[in-house]
Parts: sequence; structure tokens; C-alpha cells
Amino acid sequence: MKNNFKIAAAQLNINKPVSSIINDIKKYIQQAKKRKVEIICFPEGSISEGPKKNKEIISKIKEYCKFYKIWCIIAANLKEKKYSYKSAVIIDDKGKTSGKHKKVHVLGDGPVMPGSKFDIYNTPFCKIGIAICWDISNPNAINRMAKKGAKIIFCPMYWCYDEWLHKRNHKKFEKKILQSLILARAYENLSYVVFCNPIDKNENRLTSYTAIAEPHKILKEKFGKEGMITAKIDLKRLQHIRKKSSF
Repeated sequence: MKNNFKIAAAQLNINKPVSSIINDIKKYIQQAKKRKVEIICFPEGSISEGPKKNKEIISKIKEYCKFYKIWCIIAANLKEKKYSYKSAVIIDDKGKTSGKHKKVHVLGDGPVMPGSKFDIYNTPFCKIGIAICWDISNPNAINRMAKKGAKIIFCPMYWCYDEWLHKRNHKKFEKKILQSLILARAYENLSYVVFCNPIDKNENRLTSYTAIAEPHKILKEKFGKEGMITAKIDLKRLQHIRKKSSF
């Protein structure tokens, strides 16, 4: 296990043909590898071609992870037996599935089944937890993952604002909500937290805010623009903070 390493989150533009989105995913995996990133997270809604096609696309992404020797988290609708789930797949640097989280809080997500649990997953760099979008609204679930040893909580998102909440400047005010939410989850759980959203020019209600936070501050953030952010994880510092707080 490493004490210091880099992670990344890519704010994809999903208002493109699927072939272009796949090329962008490959591009960001390449960029992340060049920056010596260990694991990169992509947004909820990165792949939205239906369960069968999504599975084929994930197979391609596994090939990229194997070739570039990097871990990634990719979210998509996937079918298991006769049910579809909003799933976040963890792919290791050998191109294998290392874990899968099924979205529990499926708020307005259409005909998908909810998952039932929040697990933690072992990686060579640290234990991690996964939440998908509205899953992050469950503080007890996030806290249980942190108590079980998760040092980073990754949250692929497709976050929309509710127009009735704001008279104007909707994205600006919803950004503040997400900034508060990521800091709250990082602070109360003494963990690193990653929010990863997409951009869709056709969906005016998307907030398009991506950020990486430690317990006391936001380390990197991107708002309203396509691109990738990276941040350094310092497990010794996190251990010190947890020890001081008797976590």
C-alpha cells in the first residue's frame, strides 16, 4: 500500500456520438497514466447505450486499463439476470473487474432495480468506497464505509438542479450546494471524496461540477467545462487527522 499517490476525475462531454465518448475515455486514461495517476473516475451517464451495448463498451475500457496499467471506475446501466441496475464497475490495471456497486438510491432513474448495500473494495493503494449520485445523500452509508476502512469515496454523478429551488443563477447556486456536500461528506467521515459529473449541452439542468476534497478543503474542482482534474492523496496525513479526531 502506498502512502502517496494520485487520483483523477474526468468531466466528460456526453453530448457526442458514443464513438467519440469512447475515444475521450481512452484519451483521459492516457493523460492520467502520463500524470502517474493510479485510478481515474468517470461520471454516471458516461455510457448510456443500453445494458448489452454498455457491456461491450466496458470490455473496450478494460482493454485500455490493461494496456495503460491503470485502474478506473466507470458507471453504466448493466443487466444481471433479468434486472437492470445503475452500476459503477471498478476495473483494475490488468483489465479485470475488481468490484461493482449497484446504485441504492435510484431517485427518478427510470426502470432500474435499486442495489441493497454499500461495500468497500480493496485496491493496491487503499480501500475505497463507491456511491452513485443520490447515494451520497445517505450519510450513514458513507460513514459505514469510512468506518470499515475506506480512505476514498468515489461518487460518479449525473447531478441536475431543481428549477423550482432557484429563481435565477441555477447552476451557480447548485454548485454551492455540491461544494457544501462534498466538504460535509469529507469532513464528517475524515476521508477523501470525489464527485465526478458529466457535461451535456442539450441538458440545461446539469450542474456539471467535478471536485476532489480532503476533510478540510477542496483540492481540485472543475465547473462547466470538459476536462480532467487530479489530486495527490496523502494517507499519512489522513491517518494523522483520524488519530487526532479519535476516528
